Amino acid sequence: MSNVSLEREPMIIRGKHVLMGMLAFFGVIISVNLVFVYFALGTWTGLSTENAYQKGLNYNETIAARDAQRALGWQGAVTVEAAADGSELLTVVLRDHDGRPLPDLTVSAQLRRPTNENYDESLTLEEGTAGEYSTTLSLPLRGNWDLTLSASRAGAAPEATPFEMKTRLWLK
Repeated sequence: MSNVSLEREPMIIRGKHVLMGMLAFFGVIISVNLVFVYFALGTWTGLSTENAYQKGLNYNETIAARDAQRALGWQGAVTVEAAADGSELLTVVLRDHDGRPLPDLTVSAQLRRPTNENYDESLTLEEGTAGEYSTTLSLPLRGNWDLTLSASRAGAAPEATPFEMKTRLWLK
């Protein structure tokens, strides 16, 4: 029988082992961060408001327009219902301060996806019954959508402030 020892000599950690470990550790961290930066820059532009500087300069006019809208007392109610063909029917009911329907308005809307502007849509709503405006939606994604609605009287003066309403829709 031979005297073969099954015991191994302990490994000695030297400077090159520590250097290789540190380089591997930071290499993984930097690689993962670069992947995150690539996806972050490629999926969202970061722009949430067009012409933000100009809107900031016109802030007093914006406040005056909101006060004028509040004085009108118009109210809007938004519903989204499923249609038989798989699309949705967006309906907006507009009423004055006394609760009467507001007929004969020009109603348009912007439907925006909060996370990706590639799905944004401009909509024109048509009047059905008095004060009730609707359009058919065929949206590619479910979830959150931001609706910005604008309504004005047909033939209104250009300086007249339109009724504006913003709401978030949740589509299942």
